[in-house]
Formats: sequence, C-alpha cells, structure tokens
Amino acid sequence: MIDNKVKELTRKIEMESRKLDKKIKDIEKIKLSITKDLKKNVKELKAKQLSKLQEEKKNITNKVKEMKSNLLNAKKDSTTKAVNKKIEESKKNIENNINKKPIDKTAKKIMNMMALYNKNANKELITILETLKDKELKKETGAYFKSIYGTFIHIIKCDMYFFKTYRKYSNKKIINDEDILNYLNNEDFSFNEDIDKDFETLIDIRKKLDDVIIAIVNSIENFNISDKVIIPNAEIKKPRYHLIMHAFNHSTHHRGEISVMLDQMGYSNDYSNLMTII
Repeated sequence: MIDNKVKELTRKIEMESRKLDKKIKDIEKIKLSITKDLKKNVKELKAKQLSKLQEEKKNITNKVKEMKSNLLNAKKDSTTKAVNKKIEESKKNIENNINKKPIDKTAKKIMNMMALYNKNANKELITILETLKDKELKKETGAYFKSIYGTFIHIIKCDMYFFKTYRKYSNKKIINDEDILNYLNNEDFSFNEDIDKDFETLIDIRKKLDDVIIAIVNSIENFNISDKVIIPNAEIKKPRYHLIMHAFNHSTHHRGEISVMLDQMGYSNDYSNLMTII
C-alpha cells in the first residue's frame, strides 16, 4: 500500500518536474525572445535617432552655408557701395575742382562795400522822408508802385525776399534781428506783421534790415559759388556775387524813382552818390 503511494507520488513529482522543466524552457525562450526584440527595438531606436541627427546636421550645415553666403554677399554689396560712393565723391570733387573758381577777395570787398552803401543811402533817404507829411508820402505820382510810400515798401519786401535766400550762404549761426526776414509771406508777397500801417515802424524795420544785410554779406566767404534764386516765372542760377549785386542794384533803381518823386515835390535830395557816402 505504501509502495503504491510512493510510486504515485514519485510519478506525480516526475510529471510536475517535467512540467516545470517545460515551463523553465518556455521562460528561457520568452526571455531570449524578449532580449532579441529589445535589442532590435534599441537598434531601430538608435537608427531613427541617428537618422534624425544626420538630418538636423544637414539642415544646420545648409543654414550655415546660406548664412556665410549672405554674409559674403553683404560684404560684397557693402564694399561695392562704398567703392561706388568713393568713385562718385571723387567725380564730384573733380567736377567741383574743374568748375570751382578761386575765392576772389575783390568780390568780397565789393559786396561788403555795396552792403554799406545800401545802408548809408537808405539812411540819407530816411532823413529826407521823415520831413514829409503823410499825404505827401502816399501821394500817387504815376510811378509803378504809385507813391513814395508804396515804392519804399516794395524795396523792403524785395530785400527781405532776396536776403532770406542769401542767408543760406552765410556761415554765421546767429544774426541779430534776422527774424524780420520772416515778416514777408513769400506766397503772396504780403507782410505777416502790420509793419506797413505806420511809417515810423517801417523806418525802424528798414534800419534793422540794413544791419541784417550787412551781417549776412560780411559772413559769406565765397561769392563765386553758383546758387539759385526764384523770381516770378523764372529760376535764376548765377554766382553769388551776381545774385547779391542784383538785390543792391534793385534797391538803387527804386531809390532813384523815389528821388524823382521828391524832385517833383520840390524836395532836394542827393543820397545816391556812392563815392561820397561811403
């Protein structure tokens, strides 16, 4: 009886042992399979990572090449622009040197003399006009600007117009009373301020304007440079001395008209003698 039980137990143990061996073998197979799959997955993962890194490297390499190319082109463009600028400046300097006349001290002396003459002639004229009555100043005589008053105002307006332009030629930063040059509205040639309603105010403006003119002319170094002045229906380009002389000549012309009107009224006058008043 006991032997049978032993045999049965032995048989069962052997069966269980075979099952265990089988399980062990199955486990080993699965472990081996898992190891193989893991190695394969790791390999695939590494391959993917490598491929991604290689692609990123390629993109970065291309970007670096592009940036280097852009930098090179930018340097070339900058160099080309700089060279072209120097060439243009050289051409301009050569052209200016060809066309540029030497600074003429004689022209400067003459312009300064004319500025002083202009002031003194106006001073002499004002001395006479201050003796006239208002109705005499505004009496219509058939002159282009009708009266002494009208002609006197016209001279002031033109001086403001011209010397506001000539102020650009001056190397002086500040000139006393130069704001009076802005009293003239260049659009319609009228005054921005009511300086023509009272003759005493006009005289004060005239005196200040003459000092401004002298300061402008005295502070111009080169009178031979060509510049532009806009007059009705024309734009004139002439050397500075030519343009400034026109303004002085214009004033002399209209002072001459006033002289005739004074003669007609019986007032003696001789305020235009260049040789004696400066």
